[in-house]
Amino acid sequence: MRANKDNSFGILNYHRVAPRVAGVLAPTWNVTPARLRNQLAGLIERGHRPWPLRRVLECRLCGEAVPAGIFVVTFDDAYDNVYHNAWPVLKELSVPATVFVTTAYLDGRRPFPFDDWPAAGSDAAPELSWRPLTAAHCAEMMESGLVEIGSHTHTHADLRGQPELFRRDLTRSIDALRERFGLRAVCFAYPFGYHCAKITAVARRSGVRCALTTEPKIVAPGEDRFSWGRFNVGRFDTPATLSMKLHGWYAVVHGLRRRLRPLAMLFNKKHPSGAISS
Repeated sequence: MRANKDNSFGILNYHRVAPRVAGVLAPTWNVTPARLRNQLAGLIERGHRPWPLRRVLECRLCGEAVPAGIFVVTFDDAYDNVYHNAWPVLKELSVPATVFVTTAYLDGRRPFPFDDWPAAGSDAAPELSWRPLTAAHCAEMMESGLVEIGSHTHTHADLRGQPELFRRDLTRSIDALRERFGLRAVCFAYPFGYHCAKITAVARRSGVRCALTTEPKIVAPGEDRFSWGRFNVGRFDTPATLSMKLHGWYAVVHGLRRRLRPLAMLFNKKHPSGAISS
């Protein structure tokens, strides 16, 4: 596979992987197991190739080129359905992945406090659709060599305006991962994907190898490894739409929409009866 013209790659980000339940509001931030398999298998059929996060990171640190078509798979928050529903798909397709864990909730029996799905924790929703990941399942996936565990802070709190509290939260998470799983090198994903200059500086000093946002952009050469972007994946994504994202077309379309929005607003003011949406 020849090298990318611009030596860039894309990172995909998943959250919950659970089947739909009849009569229950669709889970937020979710793809079904069948959809996950369709998306990943479809990308591979289109010539994309999955690499572990550590491998693209080593390429960047060593100044080596990343081949064309490479993509990385990540999961945020660490639902236990990643073990039950996503991991079998990853094994079947030989797709490596990094799971970013909120360490305060490992082995928890209640929904994440930041889970915005109203059905989470109710009798109507299966426990597996919202339950946090267990430490035992983390260890089992890690032993396979296919899954890496990273930090998503300890509590998943939005502490952008409180860098000292953020430092403590991140440090507590890193320490927990090292103690529980013997990790030496830890990658990190910002809670909610949010970051700013102050907490990026804290992440840089914390000793994590890289820090990932959810800015929808490919990782270009020279990109600061403490602000790498990712593309959130949803239930309506297809292999075609994901391939477009990984090729950088999402950023182009998104940029055009932002440029056209003021024109659309101006048109709507002048022609209220024929208003158009941007």
